[in-house]
Amino acid sequence: MKYIFAALVLITFINASKPNKKFTPTKRVYNELTDRIRMSFKGGNPKMLASCLSKEIELIIDSEKIDFQKISSQQAEQIFKLFFQHNPPLSFQYVYQGASNVDLKYSVANYRSRNKDFLVYILVKRGENNKYVIDTIQFRES
Repeated sequence: MKYIFAALVLITFINASKPNKKFTPTKRVYNELTDRIRMSFKGGNPKMLASCLSKEIELIIDSEKIDFQKISSQQAEQIFKLFFQHNPPLSFQYVYQGASNVDLKYSVANYRSRNKDFLVYILVKRGENNKYVIDTIQFRES
């Protein structure tokens, strides 16, 4: 009996010392999206960024006087192309990421270009097949 108790204590200690990383498939899918967004901004790649969008998004770019409540991902890609041409990338870095629930996540990032710096607000929703897509993206000149 003494050995069984010692074994249980040892097993409990070993399990308690393991890092508790719950890395679900949902987190993996979201992390892949945020990495893809980061790479598209760093490379100034409008096609890659458009691949992260919902079919229709809200798009606001203050410095360009662009304010669409609903725009197709194809139209957004063309706007991103012009945006990256006028503001070639120097860096992109997430400042804050959070979630209001499992289906709705948001990020704030700094985008530095040769011409201007921007705060980028990104709202991501989980849609079909548990796939996360950008629902809203806003650029505010900082």
